[in-house]
Amino acid sequence: MVSVRRVAPVLLLVIATSPAFAQRQTSQPPRELHRVGDHWTAYNPPDPASYPAGAKTHEIKQGDTLWDLAQTYYNNGYLWPQLWEANTWITDAHWIYPGDVLLVEGEGTSVAASAEAGEGTTPLATVTPRGAGTGEPTDVFATSSSGIPVARIVRENRPLALGTEADIYCYGYIGDPNEPMPNTIASHEDTDVKYVLYANPEMPASATIGDLVFLNGDASTGLVAGDTYLVIDAKEMIKHPVTGADLGRQYDYVGQVRVLCTEEGRSRAIVVQTCREIPVGARLKPIPQLPIPIARVPDLPAWCDPPSGKTSGYIVDSREWDLGLVEGNLVQIDLGRNDQLEPGDFLTVSRPSVRKDQPDVVLGQLGVLTTEDRTATAIVLATRRELQIGDRVELR
Repeated sequence: MVSVRRVAPVLLLVIATSPAFAQRQTSQPPRELHRVGDHWTAYNPPDPASYPAGAKTHEIKQGDTLWDLAQTYYNNGYLWPQLWEANTWITDAHWIYPGDVLLVEGEGTSVAASAEAGEGTTPLATVTPRGAGTGEPTDVFATSSSGIPVARIVRENRPLALGTEADIYCYGYIGDPNEPMPNTIASHEDTDVKYVLYANPEMPASATIGDLVFLNGDASTGLVAGDTYLVIDAKEMIKHPVTGADLGRQYDYVGQVRVLCTEEGRSRAIVVQTCREIPVGARLKPIPQLPIPIARVPDLPAWCDPPSGKTSGYIVDSREWDLGLVEGNLVQIDLGRNDQLEPGDFLTVSRPSVRKDQPDVVLGQLGVLTTEDRTATAIVLATRRELQIGDRVELR
């Protein structure tokens, strides 16, 4: 398939993963401990003998965190919420106790390792398509809601990670055009290299990983030494492709900086991650906790299936593409938290038929990665035809 690109391609640079923002120790420890076997704990963990036969378990050791264990068992620390969800007896993910035994492989966790992320520093590669399941297909007959017998191919369908770190932290969102972000990239430490001498001393330059930068902002504007912040490049206003209404401003994630120290009126920082070059003037924002959704990906609706009749909207923007959207492309839709949309939800993509007497044509399927109040970021999981901005989406 041929894709039509809206802007020049951008090189995704190497990033250094930091667990601090994915599992920050902010809560107070549980106060009431009791003895279970030979150790003390705040929880009521199940007897390890009750876990399914052959399931992999882990006895918590001193110094363990869910982040570190997700990195060990799933090759991706960002999947720690999935480990937490597999052990629902842990009521506070910030506090786990040596001697308690975790279930790390089973119905809900055995496929978490399929998420694409590595240890330490990893290149943020182009998003790869995700399959909808594994196993040998079998033909079965079912009856649709309209009473028509429909032949379907049924496959074993295991939970899959819907995206990658790059999908979550190297795209962005559509937000309030006046969103307050008072802290910005002010200048480079290495001015004789980063600026064009004898031309324009204030000519903007771009930062890459490892560069030292000065920030406009200090402790009074919310900066904390040692904390890491997303770097935001504010882009153009996004208009609805159907109604023409303003939806908000596109904010691109271009990297991350770690604050080294704060002074009066300014701070010093180092660039620790880059998705693209970081311009002077880019804004800073505290890093949100955005775990990668894991879910069973449903098959595309069969030809005889009627529309779901649930909440519907449109694809309103995409990462650098207008036409020819295919598996792995990231898009923005005009549905969000206000529409009860959540990460891990699925949407069918359709387009009106050229014949007025025929129903809409089902084109593909999206998986929701992150949500804002009125918009959401989604990944194209499957296509029958190329998608484009303006195509209709409907909640599965």
